Amino acid sequence: MSVETLIGSLTQDEKRFALELLWSSLRADAQGYTPPEWHADVLAERLRNPSSEPSKPLGEAMEDIRRRVNERRSSS
Repeated sequence: MSVETLIGSLTQDEKRFALELLWSSLRADAQGYTPPEWHADVLAERLRNPSSEPSKPLGEAMEDIRRRVNERRSSS
């Protein structure tokens, strides 16, 4: 079974959990991880143009993102 097939068979909650596991694994081996070059561009842009929205706790921010993604899916 390919990784793509496996990912396609997961529920949204399972995909989110898998993503969290992947990030944990990457963080554990941070010495061997090199982020893509475009990350620097995104960070520089955000520093030049910070959001005017107040910061939120991570869980609240993730819920907000989920809500926005679901709204986009339902409107298309």
